[in-house]
Amino acid sequence: MSEQQPGPDLTPRPNRILAEPATPENCAADRRTTTEQQIAAGAARDQAAFTRINAAGG
Repeated sequence: MSEQQPGPDLTPRPNRILAEPATPENCAADRRTTTEQQIAAGAARDQAAFTRINAAGG
């Protein structure tokens, strides 16, 4: 008989960015990790490229 492994913890966690009040200081400070910043930059480049493609009629 094998032991069952516990599943992943699916407990909701508060968003650390949304949990902060929207002050000018907090908005100016980028609270994302380096990986999150790279992912966001890549998504922005993709969005810009697809916008150019669609605008060109592609």
